[in-house]
Amino acid sequence: MPRSPAQNLKRRGAVYWWRRKISLTRLGFSDSRLISLEFSLFTKELDTARGRAAAMTAYSERLRMSFRDNVAKFGLDEQAISTIFLEEVRSYRNELVHLEAAWKAHPAWSSVSNRDADLAMFQALWKGIADEGLGVPRDWDFVEKHFAEFDDEMQCRVRDLLREHRDLPESLRLTAQARLEQAGAPSNSISIPVAIDAIARARAEAARRVKDNVDFDDLAKLASLATSFAKAVMPQEAGPCAASRFSNASSLLAAPLNAEQQRCAAMTPREFAEEFIKEKFGGLEQREGSKRQREIVQDSTLRDIRWVAVLLEKAMPTGTPFSEVTIEHVTELDRWFDLIPTTIGKSPKDRDPETTFEMIRERALERIENGELSADQIGLGTNTSNKHWQNFARLHKHLRSVVPGLLEVCVAKFITPETKDEREARDAYTKEQGEAIFSLPPWTGCAGLSNRLKAGSEIIHDALFFILLLVWYTGARREEICKLKLDDITVDNDVPYIFIRPTDTGRIKCKSSKRKIPLHSELLRLGLLKYVEAMKHTGETLFFPEMYPSGKTKRKIGDVFYKIWWIYLRPFVPDLKRGQAMHAARHTVSDALKQAGIDLEARNDVLGHSQKALGEGASTYSEPVALKNMKAMVEEIPKVTGHLDDVVTINLLPKELRVARPARTR
Repeated sequence: MPRSPAQNLKRRGAVYWWRRKISLTRLGFSDSRLISLEFSLFTKELDTARGRAAAMTAYSERLRMSFRDNVAKFGLDEQAISTIFLEEVRSYRNELVHLEAAWKAHPAWSSVSNRDADLAMFQALWKGIADEGLGVPRDWDFVEKHFAEFDDEMQCRVRDLLREHRDLPESLRLTAQARLEQAGAPSNSISIPVAIDAIARARAEAARRVKDNVDFDDLAKLASLATSFAKAVMPQEAGPCAASRFSNASSLLAAPLNAEQQRCAAMTPREFAEEFIKEKFGGLEQREGSKRQREIVQDSTLRDIRWVAVLLEKAMPTGTPFSEVTIEHVTELDRWFDLIPTTIGKSPKDRDPETTFEMIRERALERIENGELSADQIGLGTNTSNKHWQNFARLHKHLRSVVPGLLEVCVAKFITPETKDEREARDAYTKEQGEAIFSLPPWTGCAGLSNRLKAGSEIIHDALFFILLLVWYTGARREEICKLKLDDITVDNDVPYIFIRPTDTGRIKCKSSKRKIPLHSELLRLGLLKYVEAMKHTGETLFFPEMYPSGKTKRKIGDVFYKIWWIYLRPFVPDLKRGQAMHAARHTVSDALKQAGIDLEARNDVLGHSQKALGEGASTYSEPVALKNMKAMVEEIPKVTGHLDDVVTINLLPKELRVARPARTR
């Protein structure tokens, strides 16, 4: 005998689902008075699905009946709803009146006042929440639907407002409980949603009446309409909202600030930058040097965070707290980015709070007239500008997490998308450029210690001689080479290599930067191992002791080399492009390995790049390329020193010169 069809049962793919439409006509939750429920029965067997579907149908019927009983027993009557509505209209009306007075009293807000637009925003906000509930407001569809007559800027700000106040449902729930208690009504899962709905409609009506200057004499009539969920839809006059005032309108959604939040809100950008650095990168000083030492960011990253705070302060009135930064302030800063020189920050004067952008620009123009600066060095580049705005966004995001109620000052439009291919972001050196570099006096013969860049017959083996050779033939970063210790070069199975690792001379960029790089045959021919032995014989432990800065400065070792040698070598490199610094040698190595057919995973092992993008198999389980195999890869790096003679005898710097650089005197 065929079995009867199963009720409320449907099949979706291979799995059975239970589905039922329940009529709640008297409650009127929607226009159709129907609620559609669907649940997966987690089975592919029809007999099992029949049993589960029957149980679900029986339970849903009991639930429907019990819900009706609960509404009658625990729900709100018309009098309670009227009381809640009436009290909330009065309360919210008072809040809006006080907020409006504060706008007028504040000189910055009153100058850009748009009272009607702000009040219309509150009216639309609470009406939308009343119509759709609390599960929707942070969605973009909600804003487009209920703020369609507002401009794009207002819609973006409303979306930010709702996104930043994720505690709004809880705030409304607490308000509903308080109103229920005042009305002497029960507070439970049945009554609270109805009270919230009444509160939202009351706030929308209060905002409309304050905006239109309507009296409050007929509140009893309005409260009666609220009991039947009447929609008091009024025409809205929407317009653009003043940005600086709008950011403070969120006070109606946020709780009062505590002492710690007030402290952070009063900080200047510089002060908050230090607070951010302390919070994100500090607090574990006791682990310094231990096995559990936390990897922290490079000093350059911290300098960049501090620097954008300095620049922001120069674009704002003196003493303005970071919490009061507006879109006008960041727009002004972005305007200055096109007027200030790329060398800004190099001089200590630039960091002085008393030094304005106007003063910095005037100095730059004078340097152009004197031939000390080229005209194309006016205006920051895209990479620098993007870096500043990204750091600003990091700081402001942290501020909003600490000080509730602040809206996002969005700087996304100031960040310029990169149209250049990432591989072309920094041009690699050509082989001809490499040959030109190593044809200079430091490698072919100089006039002596006092004039290393003048041609002569003397060759001195020191940092100037070996650092650029190591950068070219290993593809390592400048700092990785400059901080080497003599023990970082060793031999394994007849393969000499350098070990890039964190030591007491400095950290490495990231975990994947720790690696072993076999020495190119040219490095061996030009006496690198002989140099190591000679330095050890004199009692040295550092590879390039003359490159170390004074203990009174935090300057990196690589920066010392750049300042005292590279800036003087650079003019002799033919066809050198702007931005083509020592780091371009890494791109040369990467390109050479790629053209030799070496896969990306192996190239990453040589260059110290992360393997995460290649998947778990590359980043977790695979061992680095064996030294012998990597040795063959390294030999693919272009040979640009074939014209140099073999190094037979090592000529070290005198001992008195193999010391840290002296501190600069003022």
